[in-house]
Amino acid sequence: MLNFKAENIEDLEEEARERALEVSVEVMTAVIKALNAGADKVVIGILTSLDMDLTVDKANYLEALETNLNRCIEAEEFELCNAASEWIKKLRE
Repeated sequence: MLNFKAENIEDLEEEARERALEVSVEVMTAVIKALNAGADKVVIGILTSLDMDLTVDKANYLEALETNLNRCIEAEEFELCNAASEWIKKLRE
């Protein structure tokens, strides 16, 4: 799970951009674990300064996987990419 240090939403956006590869790998990992477990929602990060959780709901799992796949390829997380590709195929059916 990601722990963001930002003090406001604008800083969160900047921090997420700076940590883009890390964020994408964590999103993909968390969504795949949620899919494997049959979970309806997964927490991918926390923003303790704003007492806020960053989550992905089941309805958005496919979009989360598709959105983050290229960055995971860039991060050379090929095993994760293979698992994500399999889930993308299943979710599109």
